[in-house]
Formats: sequence, C-alpha cells, structure tokens
Amino acid sequence: MGLFTKHSQLVTVTLAYSPAPLRRSGQTSLILIPTEIYLAIFEYITPTGQPLTEEHVKTFSALALVCRFFCSIALPRVFEHVAFSGNTNDKRAQASRKTVWAKQIIADTEPAKSVASYVKECTFVSWDLRQEVQWVLIPFAKLYCQAMARMPNIRKVVFYMSFVNKHHWEAMAELKQLEVLEFRFCSFVEDPPDQELSARTVILLSADAVTTSTLRPIATSALRTLETDNVETALKLVTFHRIAIENLVFHNRVYNMEPLLDVFQHLPSLESVTFGLTKQAAASPLISALSLKKLFTRLRSLTVKGAGFIMSRQDMEMLVSALCDGPGILPSLEELNFLFFTEGGAHGSIATLDVVSDRLNGTIIPAFPNLRCIRALGGFISLEEGDWKIHYLEEPEIIWESLGRW
Repeated sequence: MGLFTKHSQLVTVTLAYSPAPLRRSGQTSLILIPTEIYLAIFEYITPTGQPLTEEHVKTFSALALVCRFFCSIALPRVFEHVAFSGNTNDKRAQASRKTVWAKQIIADTEPAKSVASYVKECTFVSWDLRQEVQWVLIPFAKLYCQAMARMPNIRKVVFYMSFVNKHHWEAMAELKQLEVLEFRFCSFVEDPPDQELSARTVILLSADAVTTSTLRPIATSALRTLETDNVETALKLVTFHRIAIENLVFHNRVYNMEPLLDVFQHLPSLESVTFGLTKQAAASPLISALSLKKLFTRLRSLTVKGAGFIMSRQDMEMLVSALCDGPGILPSLEELNFLFFTEGGAHGSIATLDVVSDRLNGTIIPAFPNLRCIRALGGFISLEEGDWKIHYLEEPEIIWESLGRW
C-alpha cells in the first residue's frame, strides 16, 4: 500500500493497458515477446487470486515501475487484496498511507480512484470488540468504509476479529459485484439499515449478538451458500425470509437434532449439505426423521461428520436406514460421505464402509438410484462400469485429515 509515497514515479504513469514493450539490441529490433509469455512469468512469481506476501508486494511494486505494460499487469496484483487493520501499533506508517489513500479515493483523486477499481477483496481485521474503546476506532472505520464503497469491483469482504456497525453495512450495500461475505469472531454492534446485499455466499463463524435484524441484509433471494457454526443462526435466517439456499455447511457438530431438522424443512431445494454429529445426536430418536426423500427434492451431496467419539454400529445402521426411509426415490442424490468412526473391525473407519456395503443393494441403491460414490474415512465405494467396487485406504492413519477442524 506504500506504492503512492514510496514510488513517486507511479503517480504520473498511465494506468491504461499498454502493448508489450519493444525489444532492441543496439539499433536492431528484436522479435516481440508475446503478451502471454509475460503473463506466464508474472503468474510464476505467484498465482493470480492469491494474497501477496510482503516480499511479493515489493517485487510487483518494482515491476510496476519498469514500463507502462508491466504496470498494467503488476499494479492490479498489488491492490487485488486490501486489508484495513484496527491495530496499528506495529505498522503505523502503513496505516497512515492507507488513511491517505482512503481520503484520496473519497475525493475522487487520481490515481487513487483508478487503483481502487483493482480491489477484489477487502478485509477488516483486528478492530477491537470492546465497546469502551470502539469510539476511538469508529472514525477510521467510517473513513475506510466510505473508501470501500467506491471500490466497484470488490467480490469479497471479510471481517476478522472486528466489530460491524452501520457504516460497514451501508458500504457493502454499494458493492454491486459483491459475491462472498465472511464474518469470523465478529460482534454486530448496530442493527443494519434496511438494505439488501448481493452476496451469494455468506460465512458466519463465532459471531456475537446475531439477531434477526442482523441477518436481514443477507437473507435475500441472491443467497445460495451458507456456512455457519450455529444451527440457531441458520434457523433465524431461514425463518426470517423465504430464501433459496443451495449449499449449507455447519462447521460445528450438532448436539440437538430438532433445530437442524427445522432448518432442513425450510430448505427443501438444498443441493449440498454438510453437518457433524455428536454422540448424543447420533443416538437421538430424532435421527429417524432424517429421511432425505422426505426432506429434499434436489439434494446431490450429503456429508455427515463426527469427531471425538466412535459411533456404535447400531447407531450407524439407524442413520443409514433413516436417510433412505420413505416412499419413492431421490434421483438427484449422487454422493454420500460418512466421515466418522464406527465400532467394529480392525479400524473404525473400515467398519463404516462395512455397514454401507451391507446396506448398499438392499437399502441405499433402491432409495438413491443415481448414486455414484459413497465415501468414508477408511475408503470409498464407487460405481465403476456398472459394478460397485470397494476401495480401502492403505494407511488409515491419514483419515484424520478428512475430519477437518471439528
């Protein structure tokens, strides 16, 4: 972000696209290097779309000063990901430059205004959650929000360990290209204005003070993917407004089946579902209500996770029976994933596959005739050239990686 003050030449450079540079050896013109080759070289430094390390920022900043062509490639990479931090103790100079840049954007000053169009992801990080100190930070948050509202090509906004107030919501409402909205360890300190956001994916993890009003801007017809660690939050969202979520992921294990089933009943058009079970939930009588044919009409993939316990074989058999219960078929289902241990056998992961194998032809396939693959921690069963084949992992120890962070 120090590009404007550290490299004064950049302020006067033309930011528009320029052709590949001419090549000469003395007075002799050399063959032009195709633009694609230059792009491949830049891609080799670090792939497009990935946040740059400080070292890469220095590299691309230097390349931007070589010529207009290099500038047109390197500068968008430098400003593709922008982070506004509320903790400036260690990087006061950088924070000062960002403040100046934000003011220039708001004032429609070039080249700040043009550079703002390069930003695709904006992050607010480490904005103190304690109310007694937020009054000091709010003027800076408001400034950065006003600048963000003038970054027309932002696709993703992330809040990490940050408060979220009306200024943030108002700025996000101006982002017409916004696709992904992510909140991690956040506190919602003010109800948002009555404005809908265009985000298709919302990630809401470890958030405080989540109310129905808080969820209002994201409970829109545009929302397609929801990831959360709180079933109650999802229930508030789906009961507040009729939405058409296609992909639902619960990052924490479910202790109570009742609210989970309530969520599913509001979302019959789900296409992909991921959730985890506790030992208590796995043994609950409410498992019998988890009939995919009764709950869903378009489901393509179901993933059930578990960690910290070994499911009894009886509970595993009950789960499979429940999923397949009900009249008719669910032709849309193509994939089942059971990522937990089951009692029995040399490894609990293999026992899960054994239960699935025992129920495959008599229970599972009649219910889901277009199923193509069933995965477990110890391997998978797949349909290959018309026959179902079982594949066991050679090293069961690596299966812990499949559980993710639970």
